[in-house]
Amino acid sequence: MTYPVVMGVVGIVLMSFLLVFVVPKIAKIFEDAKATLPLPTRIMLGISGFLQNYWYVAIIVVAIAYYAFKKYKAKPNGRKFFDKMSLRMPIFGDMFRMIAVSRFCRTLSTLLSAGVQLMPSLDIVKGIVDNVVLTEVIEETRNSVKEGESIAEPLKRSGQFPPLVTHMIGIGEKTGELETMLEKVADTYDDQVETKVSTLTTLLEPLMIVVMGGVVAAIVLSILLPILKMNQMVR
Repeated sequence: MTYPVVMGVVGIVLMSFLLVFVVPKIAKIFEDAKATLPLPTRIMLGISGFLQNYWYVAIIVVAIAYYAFKKYKAKPNGRKFFDKMSLRMPIFGDMFRMIAVSRFCRTLSTLLSAGVQLMPSLDIVKGIVDNVVLTEVIEETRNSVKEGESIAEPLKRSGQFPPLVTHMIGIGEKTGELETMLEKVADTYDDQVETKVSTLTTLLEPLMIVVMGGVVAAIVLSILLPILKMNQMVR
């Protein structure tokens, strides 16, 4: 995913350069010519003028928004809200869930294989999944196991763990091979996450090129329109 991020940064820098340095110089030519500018050009000049004269406002707004986001996310309700949303996000939600479930399964398998008892293992694992929604599910599972239930049933009831996971955990409990089943789930999900990341990267690269090309084309077009109009007037 590094390449799309780099492309995004380069695209933002390029567009900022065009709007802050190139567009104003061309705007001066239009002003001197007292030309009537098309709507797309006026919009582009408005954006350019704002970035030139009020760039600090944009930075302040972004900083305040980031600070408010961090403060809200640091609160229990805020953290739970964002963790819940992260699991429901289109495309990325499934990937985040797979990562958390893989972490849960692999860590629990390692602890059980090392001879750590189930209850202490669940206490440790619930702090590792890095998602409040799943942490609460693991805590409820721990309480259910304490009352004599299996691990698979409360995980299944929660609706937060995929059926494949709860099914394999259930088989592992019945056959006495829970550690092995947990390890298999973790391996399967790690492979799926790797495939999803590779697919997303492949899809994002051309999409970002199209988006950035479209924005740059819009800037260039807004500059060319009044020039073409002036040429027609001269003729």
